[in-house]
Amino acid sequence: MTTRMEDSNVPVILVGAMTQHRVIGQGDTMPWDIPEEYQTFIDNIRGQTVIMGRKSYEVFGPDLTSAHAIVVSRGRPEVDVPVVDSIESALELARSYGLKIFVAGGSQIYDLALPYADWMFLSEIKKDYDGDKLFPEFDRSQWQIAREDEHAKFIYREWKRMD
Repeated sequence: MTTRMEDSNVPVILVGAMTQHRVIGQGDTMPWDIPEEYQTFIDNIRGQTVIMGRKSYEVFGPDLTSAHAIVVSRGRPEVDVPVVDSIESALELARSYGLKIFVAGGSQIYDLALPYADWMFLSEIKKDYDGDKLFPEFDRSQWQIAREDEHAKFIYREWKRMD
Protein backbone atom coordinates (compact mmCIF):
# COMPACT_ATOMS: atom_id res chain seq x y z
CA MET A 1 0.00 0.00 0.00
CA THR A 2 1.32 3.43 -0.91
CA THR A 3 0.77 6.64 1.00
CA ARG A 4 1.70 8.83 -1.96
CA MET A 5 -0.93 11.19 -3.26
CA GLU A 6 -1.02 10.01 -6.84
CA ASP A 7 -4.31 11.68 -7.71
CA SER A 8 -2.56 14.87 -8.73
CA ASN A 9 0.09 15.66 -11.29
CA VAL A 10 1.67 18.26 -9.00
CA PRO A 11 5.02 16.80 -7.97
CA VAL A 12 6.20 16.74 -4.36
CA ILE A 13 9.94 17.36 -4.17
CA LEU A 14 12.18 17.16 -1.11
CA VAL A 15 14.90 19.79 -1.53
CA GLY A 16 17.96 20.34 0.61
CA ALA A 17 21.60 19.67 1.34
CA MET A 18 23.26 17.02 3.47
CA THR A 19 26.61 15.45 4.13
CA GLN A 20 27.49 11.90 3.13
CA HIS A 21 26.36 10.89 6.64
CA ARG A 22 22.98 12.67 6.13
CA VAL A 23 23.75 15.66 8.41
CA ILE A 24 21.52 18.62 7.53
CA GLY A 25 21.96 20.78 10.59
CA GLN A 26 23.56 21.53 13.92
CA GLY A 27 21.19 23.09 16.40
CA ASP A 28 19.14 25.62 14.48
CA THR A 29 21.73 26.28 11.77
CA MET A 30 23.42 24.62 8.83
CA PRO A 31 27.04 23.80 9.68
CA TRP A 32 28.33 24.92 6.27
CA ASP A 33 28.23 28.09 4.22
CA ILE A 34 28.39 27.27 0.51
CA PRO A 35 26.84 30.17 -1.45
CA GLU A 36 26.73 28.25 -4.76
CA GLU A 37 24.79 25.40 -3.15
CA TYR A 38 22.42 27.80 -1.39
CA GLN A 39 21.79 29.55 -4.70
CA THR A 40 20.81 26.16 -6.18
CA PHE A 41 18.21 25.80 -3.41
CA ILE A 42 16.88 29.32 -4.01
CA ASP A 43 16.72 28.75 -7.78
CA ASN A 44 14.80 25.48 -7.31
CA ILE A 45 12.05 26.97 -5.16
CA ARG A 46 11.72 30.25 -7.09
CA GLY A 47 8.08 30.86 -8.00
CA GLN A 48 6.90 27.52 -6.57
CA THR A 49 5.36 26.40 -3.26
CA VAL A 50 7.58 25.50 -0.31
CA ILE A 51 6.62 23.60 2.85
CA MET A 52 8.84 23.71 5.93
CA GLY A 53 8.79 23.51 9.67
CA ARG A 54 8.78 26.59 11.90
CA LYS A 55 12.51 26.50 12.67
CA SER A 56 13.42 26.14 8.99
CA TYR A 57 11.10 29.01 8.14
CA GLU A 58 12.83 31.17 10.76
CA VAL A 59 16.19 30.37 9.12
CA PHE A 60 15.19 30.60 5.44
CA GLY A 61 12.05 32.77 5.47
CA PRO A 62 13.73 36.08 4.63
CA ASP A 63 15.44 34.52 1.58
CA LEU A 64 12.50 32.59 0.15
CA THR A 65 11.90 33.12 -3.56
CA SER A 66 8.84 30.86 -3.59
CA ALA A 67 5.41 32.07 -4.63
CA HIS A 68 3.86 30.44 -1.54
CA ALA A 69 5.27 29.24 1.78
CA ILE A 70 3.48 26.97 4.24
CA VAL A 71 4.71 26.24 7.76
CA VAL A 72 3.96 22.93 9.50
CA SER A 73 3.90 23.39 13.26
CA ARG A 74 2.05 21.95 16.24
CA GLY A 75 2.04 25.42 17.75
CA ARG A 76 0.81 28.66 16.25
CA PRO A 77 3.95 30.64 15.48
CA GLU A 78 3.52 34.26 14.54
CA VAL A 79 4.59 34.13 10.92
CA ASP A 80 3.16 35.85 7.87
CA VAL A 81 2.37 32.63 5.97
CA PRO A 82 -0.25 29.89 6.43
CA VAL A 83 0.43 27.51 9.35
CA VAL A 84 -0.98 23.98 9.40
CA ASP A 85 -0.56 21.17 11.91
CA SER A 86 0.18 18.19 9.61
CA ILE A 87 2.08 17.34 6.47
CA GLU A 88 -1.18 16.12 4.93
CA SER A 89 -2.82 19.51 5.51
CA ALA A 90 0.24 21.25 4.10
CA LEU A 91 0.17 19.10 0.96
CA GLU A 92 -3.56 19.66 0.50
CA LEU A 93 -3.12 23.45 0.72
CA ALA A 94 -0.01 23.35 -1.47
CA ARG A 95 -1.82 21.36 -4.18
CA SER A 96 -4.50 24.06 -4.33
CA TYR A 97 -1.87 26.49 -5.65
CA GLY A 98 -1.13 24.23 -8.67
CA LEU A 99 2.64 24.76 -8.53
CA LYS A 100 5.50 22.36 -7.82
CA ILE A 101 5.64 21.53 -4.12
CA PHE A 102 9.05 21.69 -2.47
CA VAL A 103 9.54 20.37 1.06
CA ALA A 104 12.52 22.15 2.61
CA GLY A 105 12.92 20.62 6.06
CA GLY A 106 13.78 20.32 8.86
CA SER A 107 14.46 16.70 9.62
CA GLN A 108 11.01 15.90 11.06
CA ILE A 109 9.23 17.51 8.11
CA TYR A 110 11.45 15.62 5.64
CA ASP A 111 10.66 12.39 7.47
CA LEU A 112 6.90 13.05 7.36
CA ALA A 113 6.97 14.08 3.69
CA LEU A 114 9.23 11.32 2.36
CA PRO A 115 6.38 8.83 1.74
CA TYR A 116 4.64 11.46 -0.45
CA ALA A 117 7.72 12.50 -2.43
CA ASP A 118 8.01 11.99 -6.16
CA TRP A 119 11.45 13.61 -6.38
CA MET A 120 14.36 14.60 -4.14
CA PHE A 121 16.67 17.43 -5.19
CA LEU A 122 19.60 16.88 -2.83
CA SER A 123 23.04 18.40 -2.68
CA GLU A 124 25.62 16.15 -1.04
CA ILE A 125 28.20 18.30 0.71
CA LYS A 126 31.66 16.84 0.08
CA LYS A 127 33.18 17.88 3.42
CA ASP A 128 31.92 16.07 6.49
CA TYR A 129 30.34 18.11 9.30
CA ASP A 130 29.07 17.19 12.73
CA GLY A 131 25.41 17.74 13.32
CA ASP A 132 22.39 16.67 15.30
CA LYS A 133 19.78 16.97 12.52
CA LEU A 134 19.72 14.29 9.84
CA PHE A 135 17.98 13.76 6.53
CA PRO A 136 15.86 10.60 6.81
CA GLU A 137 17.21 7.31 5.57
CA PHE A 138 15.66 6.21 2.31
CA ASP A 139 15.75 3.00 0.31
CA ARG A 140 17.95 3.87 -2.65
CA SER A 141 16.57 0.89 -4.58
CA GLN A 142 13.27 2.82 -4.84
CA TRP A 143 14.95 5.85 -6.40
CA GLN A 144 17.02 6.54 -9.49
CA ILE A 145 19.33 9.46 -10.17
CA ALA A 146 17.85 11.46 -13.04
CA ARG A 147 20.46 14.24 -12.95
CA GLU A 148 23.85 14.72 -11.32
CA ASP A 149 26.04 17.83 -11.39
CA GLU A 150 29.51 17.91 -9.86
CA HIS A 151 30.59 21.12 -8.11
CA ALA A 152 33.74 21.95 -6.15
CA LYS A 153 32.14 21.57 -2.70
CA PHE A 154 29.01 19.52 -3.39
CA ILE A 155 27.32 17.11 -5.78
CA TYR A 156 23.79 18.04 -6.82
CA ARG A 157 21.48 15.11 -7.58
CA GLU A 158 17.88 14.88 -8.68
CA TRP A 159 16.42 11.57 -7.49
CA LYS A 160 13.19 10.28 -9.08
CA ARG A 161 11.04 7.73 -7.34
CA MET A 162 10.69 4.58 -9.43
CA ASP A 163 7.10 3.48 -9.88
